[in-house]
Amino acid sequence: MKKNLIALAVAATMVPAIAAAEGASISGYTDITWTHDNDTNLFWATAEVDFRNTVDSVTVGLDLDVDAVTGALDVEQAFFAWGAAENVTVIAGKFNNPIGMDAEDTLDQPTTEAGLIYSALANTATALHAGNNVSGLAVAYNAGVATITVGLLNEITGGGNVSQQGDNSFAVVVNATPVEGLDIEFGYVTIDNTTAGLGDSAWDLNASFNTGPITVTAEILAVDALNDELYGLGAYYDVMEGTQVGVRYESNDNADATQINLIAWHDLAENLTVGLGYNINEVANVDNENAIVEFLAKF
Repeated sequence: MKKNLIALAVAATMVPAIAAAEGASISGYTDITWTHDNDTNLFWATAEVDFRNTVDSVTVGLDLDVDAVTGALDVEQAFFAWGAAENVTVIAGKFNNPIGMDAEDTLDQPTTEAGLIYSALANTATALHAGNNVSGLAVAYNAGVATITVGLLNEITGGGNVSQQGDNSFAVVVNATPVEGLDIEFGYVTIDNTTAGLGDSAWDLNASFNTGPITVTAEILAVDALNDELYGLGAYYDVMEGTQVGVRYESNDNADATQINLIAWHDLAENLTVGLGYNINEVANVDNENAIVEFLAKF
């Protein structure tokens, strides 16, 4: 069943194979979508291949994204993660932005359509790279009650030619599970590229609470460039093993935009999941609705 990866320890989020046995592995998935929008139908296919190799306390990772329709190839992640000391992990390279509730990979996102908050992070706050990714050095410390991560990054808004960058962004992320079933994350990152009108910081607070078959989520994101906050609420229900339904609502007051995602996921096989999403987007009182059928096949 498709799972919503929320508020995991940052080291585990960035390096899912870090606790795996020593050796090399290859994994990945294909993402096939059929979108029906205003009497038009569009099929699309993308894929991701993930390479991992662990030797002693160091895991090296490379994630490649492929657009099967256009042939475009992008390096999503290229990093090492080093268990430098007990409860301390050092991560360096290009890696998924640890700030925000939605994971970078569509395999781990809760709906068939990217949300307003994820899109703001990917397209405004971390415009240096395609997707919601960053480059730099981070240190994650597991303090027991919380995992605290600090990072020194390339200035995340891009600033034009990457090779000419002179500014940096500083990030802090705190993940905690104060009680069983409740995950809370707070992330803050500076933005030095004020000449582009993007302000000087962004912060995100999100939480997920699970009890039995029910999971509820809430998130707030503030990016100076948007001059306002974005809000999100979600609820998901496990009908049975391998079947989940849910709804998510997000709002961006500054852009006068709202989004409602209705979703159902079902495991057709151990390595094949199908999702049916109905998405309602409203911008400046203009509605746009679409239906997306999504197949996620893991290998």
